[in-house]
Formats: sequence, structure tokens, C-alpha cells
Amino acid sequence: MPLLLPPGQDRRPSELTYTDGYNSIVSRVRRKRGTGSGGVVIIAGIDMDGLLASRILTSLFKQDNVPFQLVPVGGYTDLELKAREALKSEDLHTLILLSLGSILPLASFFELPRGVHLHVMDARRPWNLSNLFGISLDVDDDGEEAGEGKIWTWGDGDEVKLDNVKKSWETLEYEPESDSDSDSDEEDDEDAAADEDEERTENGSDDEDGEDGEATGDNDGSGTRPRKRSRESSTKPNKRRRDDVKPRKMPRAVREAHIERVSRYYEAGTSYGMSVAQTIYLLATELERADNDLLWLAILAVTHQYVSAQIDRKRYDMFHVALSDEVVRLNPPVTSREPDADNRRITKSDELRFVLFRHWNLYDAMLHSSYVAGRMGIWRERGQKKIRGLLAKMGYSMQQCVQAYAHMDLKLKKELPEKLDAIAPEYGLVELEYPSFVRAFGFEVATMSAADAVEGLTALLEAATGLRIEVEVEGGRGGGEWFGSMRTWSIGGDYSVIERDNAPTEEADIEIDKEDRSKQSLSANFWITYDACGDIALLKKSLPLAKALHCAIIRQGSAILDKGTIRPLHKFRFTAVKEGPDLRIFSKPAALARLALWLMDATRDKWTDRDTRNGYTVTSLPFVIAVLNEEKRTYLVAGVTGAPEFGDVRKNKFGLAFQKAAQESQVACSELFDTSVIEIADVDLQGFMEVLAMRSVTI
Repeated sequence: MPLLLPPGQDRRPSELTYTDGYNSIVSRVRRKRGTGSGGVVIIAGIDMDGLLASRILTSLFKQDNVPFQLVPVGGYTDLELKAREALKSEDLHTLILLSLGSILPLASFFELPRGVHLHVMDARRPWNLSNLFGISLDVDDDGEEAGEGKIWTWGDGDEVKLDNVKKSWETLEYEPESDSDSDSDEEDDEDAAADEDEERTENGSDDEDGEDGEATGDNDGSGTRPRKRSRESSTKPNKRRRDDVKPRKMPRAVREAHIERVSRYYEAGTSYGMSVAQTIYLLATELERADNDLLWLAILAVTHQYVSAQIDRKRYDMFHVALSDEVVRLNPPVTSREPDADNRRITKSDELRFVLFRHWNLYDAMLHSSYVAGRMGIWRERGQKKIRGLLAKMGYSMQQCVQAYAHMDLKLKKELPEKLDAIAPEYGLVELEYPSFVRAFGFEVATMSAADAVEGLTALLEAATGLRIEVEVEGGRGGGEWFGSMRTWSIGGDYSVIERDNAPTEEADIEIDKEDRSKQSLSANFWITYDACGDIALLKKSLPLAKALHCAIIRQGSAILDKGTIRPLHKFRFTAVKEGPDLRIFSKPAALARLALWLMDATRDKWTDRDTRNGYTVTSLPFVIAVLNEEKRTYLVAGVTGAPEFGDVRKNKFGLAFQKAAQESQVACSELFDTSVIEIADVDLQGFMEVLAMRSVTI
């Protein structure tokens, strides 16, 4: 299976890059007859990365006159259905998976007809190793119609750190058959020792730190690239075999060592690599098609990864540097300071960790920040007094802080970063800024920061339709939480028909209708958000919805902390939400994950201090939250693995833990692309949690 790597000057001639994969798609379109859109089918996961990546990829396809069909899917059941429909078409020759599929055994999951190629792009890790190192059975391009489908895996470059994992996987996958088991234990031990010596020589060390690093994707000891393995060499006997004619069975100790290494790779937990949107943007730069619109989408993807704790600060800074170079390249300095209706420039800017503060008021923006919540305990009146005390010490009156930020005194806004740097550390707020970007949109919006755009798009993707939410009437509030008018959220405009078809109802619908309505709402939200990526008016309209969702997070999170319902179990902390006005909001996976992250940020310092006082070495803070879906009588369960330090990220081991707990407790569950979120029947929750707490893999 071809592994495609990011373009770079250090690539060897034998290594394939993104350009090779894209050129293969375009050339196949050119060779096929007909102009229908059924030849290229893009199946995109309904998440921010899948959405933004599909915008960039479809833009490239349009420039090359490549007809395509874009199909959003929300889970594995939907994926199977849509893939089956696509594979039935005789016109299909290329199937592309965006933001899904990395963990699937693609060769067996998809029954690809002859001549059909599959491209998979997914930021989720770990990879299913067969997708990286398996051997494609398709012949070369000149005779591809005679072979089976070829699978192309788009990596991010970190795959080159898996040399030892690759060796173990290939050894196990292509282990030769043997009709003799007469090898003695002494011979096994001798061969195992020899194998270990050989591996130490390759790794340049006498311990297993290199192995463990590779298993977690953080290996610093071995930067060598995985060796290319041809179809012919994959069946050749190992060079250490004494009998090249009749290969003997692999020594037991060696085989167990290989199994352990591969297992460690999978059991290290889920994480995220480079976003799919950034992957396709790199392709656009190689094709010399990059522009500000595509760059902005890549920036939004990286920003979303950071603010949703998918990547840590170190990795974000690395991506930020690369994107900053692109910003400088595509946005040369201008001398004129005159307002320009066509101004779409992107500039670098430091971003405050206050939610939507440019479009809200300073007090509410601080109140709804998860970072501020954790440092000040804003769910208590004492914490809210701390915020007011900080503002007073800075010389900011509450009258200024509760009015719209746009109407604040210009001098106060200009001095805000400097005042915060001087005084906020006294309140434990030492990381209030991070490097980011802002973009101009002519006269329509003064500027839109990447973080604000991500908030708006995320809100549309979660709740554009299908939920009844009260939002603030623009201009109807004097500010703060004390007064103002509200209205029911409505996207309106050209989307009124879609919104009406997906509106929540109070009637006792048939269960299948509820399921269908939920899927239709997911798809509708995807397309609305897809349009908002290129429509600043629609994006601006989403900001009240984003603020309403943050208010819901504060309400629900504060209620959980006030009631003290978070319980310490054997391996993690757990809480279940069974009532409240916002249950429907948190029956959505993305919204529930955001609530879990808010709770993690709000309690990080308290939990870390408590565990340290009890004599524990705190390396992670695993937390599980379950929210009842009253209509379906199910619980949506999400697991997050927080880090003791803000800005750090730990691999999430709940995906495998959930899977094992469901198997051991014999619980039926609905699996999503995010393996750390599952849905189970309400009657099964207790048994599932008991197994998860006591008998699942170590979290």
C-alpha cells in the first residue's frame, strides 16, 4: 500500500509524496470516460477537520476540472452504508476518506472492485499498521485494470519513526509456515538473544527506550526512515535463517517480543497528528495553488486542534511557525492605510484566552474561559468576585467591562494586553496569550481571529439545526449575565427549509424517525458549516450560537461542581448527568467532549494537588462523563485524559478501554469515529462502568 509523505528536500527518490497521490487521482480521471461525478467520491467525517479538508480538496479538484461527489458521514454505520452505495457504481474509480479510516483495516473493511483506488487521510492515531506497511495487490498504473484496488495512505512524516514497529509487524504478518516444532527452548533463547543484540545495534542503545518511544510515536533515538519493502522481498527468508531452503518456525521468545512491541503501539492510546486540512494545504503549495482562502482554512484546522486539546503547545508552535511563513509569503506588506472593501489579508496576532471577547463583553468572555475557570473557580461566587477584583485592579470599571467590547473605551482596549501581563499573574493567570492569526474581511467585519472563526464554525457544526437553543439578541443586552433579551436560535435565510425539516419535536416519534432525524441534522449542519467557511455573513451570524453553547457549558459544568457529583473510581474520575435544561445539547459528541475538557481545565489544579498530597505520581488525569439522552434512553459516554500541566496533552487510552469494557460486559454500543466517545443503553451504564473501572486495560 503506497505511503505518501509530506513533500520535502530530504525525500528519497523511492519515497512517494502527496503530489504523487494527487497526480494519480487526476490522471485516472483523465483516462476514464464520461464526465459524471460518480468517478471520484469523497467521504468526509462530520467534524471540523473533515469539513475544512473537504473545502480545500474540492477547491483543487474544481481547478483541475475533476468531477466529484462529497458525502458527509457521522459514524461507522453511516460509513458502511455510504461506501456500499458508492462501490456499487460502475463509474467509481477513486474513493477518498477524509478525517476517518486510519484505525480501520481498510483492505478488509472495503471490498474494492478492480480498478478502484482508495485514498485515506486521517489525523487520528494510531494507524492500523496494515494501512501503513501492508502490500498492495494492485499492479502498476499501466495495467491497473487487471488488479485489485490500491490503497494510498497519506501520512504526516511521523511514520518514519516506526521502523522497529514496522519490522515487528512485517515479521508477524509474513511469518513463514513451518511443519516442524522441534526447536528446543535453548535454541529459542539463543535466537532471541541474537535478535535483541541485532536490534540494539540498529537502535544504537542497550535498552528498550527506543522501542517505547516508537510505540508512543515520540522516539528520539531513531530517525531512520522505514525501509522500502518490495513484493518480492516480502517473501524472502530472513537473512539469519540457517536453512534458506526450509525456513523454520520463529523462536517463541522472538515472536512474543514482536507481539509485545506491536501491542504497545496500539495500546499507547489515541492521539492526533497533522490535520488533514493542513496535509491538503501542503499539497496545494506543491501544486502552486495556495492562496489566502486555502491558507485560512489550514489555519483554522490547526487552531481547532489546539483549542480542543488535540495537540500540545509544542506541536502547535511548530505548525504556527510553518503557517506564519505562508502568511508572510502570501500577504506582502502594504503601504496604504486606507480602508479597502476587498481587503482579505491574514496577519499574525497574539490571541487572548477569553472566549469571543471581540464579539461579546470582556467580563463574560473571561467568565466563560475554561483557563480562567480553572485558575479562579468561577462556578462559585468567590471566583466571580476574583474576576471583578482583577478588573478593578487593572483600572477597568464594571460599566466598561459589561458593555459590548466593540464599544469599550479605545484606550482600555489598547492597554488590555499590557495590563493583563502586569497584574493577571497575581491571580495565577500566566498563560493568557498564545500566537495566532487574524483575517480582514473588508467592510463586512473589522477582523475575525482564527479562534473566533473556529468557535463559530464549531457551533454551526454542532447545533445549526436539530436543537432548540436560546441565544442573546444582538444589541439587546447591556452586558454581563444580569439582563437582556433572548430569542430561539434560527439560522434563517436560505436555510429555513432545512431548519424546519430538522427542527426538534415534542411528539412521541417512532424511534427510527428519531434516528433518521438525528442523521439528517448532522448532514444539514455539515453543509451549513461548509457554506459558512466561505460566507463571512453566515459565520458572523453563528457567533451568538457559539456564545449560547459556552453559556450552556458553564451552567452544566457549574452544576456538576456545585453538587459534587464527580466521583473518584479505581482508575479515573466519573460523573453522570441525568437531568437539566441542557441535556439535549450534550447528547452531541462534540459538545460533550467540550464539556469534559472544561471540567478538566476547571479541576486540573485541585485534582493534581489532591493526588500529590495522597502520595501519587500524577502523570495524567483520566475523566469519564456520561450524559442521558432522554429521547433515545441512551447514555453518551466520553473519556478524556487530561495532563497535570495546562497546554500539555496526553494520549487518550479510553478508546481501547471502552471497547474492552463493552466486550466484557456484553454491552451493545454505537461507535463513532472518535473512539473515546460511545453510546450505550441507559440500563447498561452501571455494568459498563463497573467493568471499565475494574477490569479494563490500564488507563
